[in-house]
Amino acid sequence: MVFYLAHLSVALILCNYTQAYQFIVNLPDSAQTEIEECIQMSRNSPVIPWQAELACSHEYFANLGANNLTEEDWAVFETATEEGFGHTPPSFGISKRRDIRTLSDEEWKNVTDVFRELYETGVLQSFGRLHGKVKLRAHKGGAFLPWHRVFLAHFEQEMKKINPSVSLPYWDYTIDIEILQPYESVLWTQCYYGENNDIVKSGSFNFMYGAHGTVIARQIAENCDSTRLITKTDIDILKGFCRFEDITTGADTEETGHNLETLHDGVHDYIGGDMGVVENSAYDPIFWFHHAFIDYIWESYREHQTANCGEIDIESDYRRENDTGREGTIEQGYNDTLFGYRHLKIKDGLWRNWTEVFFNYETQPACGGTCTGEYLYCDNENRCLSRTKNACKEEISTRKKRELLVPQISCVSGTKFRGLRGDGRTIDTSKEESKNILKKLRQAFISEKPETEEDRDPSLERFGFVVIGICVGVACTIAVFLIVRLWRNRNK
Repeated sequence: MVFYLAHLSVALILCNYTQAYQFIVNLPDSAQTEIEECIQMSRNSPVIPWQAELACSHEYFANLGANNLTEEDWAVFETATEEGFGHTPPSFGISKRRDIRTLSDEEWKNVTDVFRELYETGVLQSFGRLHGKVKLRAHKGGAFLPWHRVFLAHFEQEMKKINPSVSLPYWDYTIDIEILQPYESVLWTQCYYGENNDIVKSGSFNFMYGAHGTVIARQIAENCDSTRLITKTDIDILKGFCRFEDITTGADTEETGHNLETLHDGVHDYIGGDMGVVENSAYDPIFWFHHAFIDYIWESYREHQTANCGEIDIESDYRRENDTGREGTIEQGYNDTLFGYRHLKIKDGLWRNWTEVFFNYETQPACGGTCTGEYLYCDNENRCLSRTKNACKEEISTRKKRELLVPQISCVSGTKFRGLRGDGRTIDTSKEESKNILKKLRQAFISEKPETEEDRDPSLERFGFVVIGICVGVACTIAVFLIVRLWRNRNK
């Protein structure tokens, strides 16, 4: 059914957008019924008809914008509970997660076909809406890693119900950030993800609709305040620590380079668009490949804990009960229920059996190993790198031709991710500027390592205190001078 809106007033609700438009939008039949019932109820009210239509449209889109979970959504997760998901071995066997670019063309097509079917049947949206409800329950706290591990494992099982041969691949962006302009990676073409600075119109995920009834969009590396992708050095820095609480968010945790959630936030911010907003992000298929790599990093950290950190039980190593997350976060305690899965607790996301029974990982692509194929190569410094956009020879997909499209709306509502600041390579940075930035970064990466007590120079600390003391003294002198002068002026 086609419903005409004289003004795009819904944008006021969804995105704080103030400009009016005229356009035609496809809505489901249920929307027609709901809006027309609302208008009918207003017939006997002292209201101008067009105002009633506007108000009823507002109400419908406000509910849509709220990203509410439906009964059909809950059924997906209730079924997992009833089947004992997590407690019983998967019927499809263990999954092997690999970097996207190591998949064959057929394997990648199988993955994208599954995503398309999950989208067409509404299952992808159900997972998207559940994720939109956990910004306080599974972000900015200890639950971030275990909750998302279970969430991904469940999604992967839904993939396997469609095609048992597929596994959820990960996106290793450490081999993208090393190229001159990471946003020119072959991934941002119709061969993989589609557009990176527009609505997604090409590739296997073209014209998928997101959280607010608009086509999924991205705004990669948009400006100097953009964040960045994760590097191999970031991962090495994490392994300079040993406890779960060392790499996760607590009440007073600073936005440091050894906080895996903060590093994760940076990737969301770097991509921008729907991925840059918590409530919208899981509708974009990139979300799943991104989080699979975050889980890969966490698993490599757990392997480091087991091998190098003494008697640490990784199934019980968690944040202290009085410091499970930032102020305002809820239900992130070790024994709290894992939201969406009432038969599981947060601590269950720490089980070893997830990577022993449900899935495991192929190591990151590396020279001398899996850095092969059409879209990866080894440079003269033996680094595995991604090829750029010109490597994609595939014709632009026209699988989903749409006559009538909901226009892209630049949404600013919702909860933004906040990662570490980027390195300055924006989508507008020239190749020469990018080359200079990358050269400096590589020099810094070589020298960068976690600082130990032995590394610190006590004379520098004393010097710092002297400088602070001088500054405080000068500030106090100026303050006293101003107070005396003000007192004298008043007494004249």
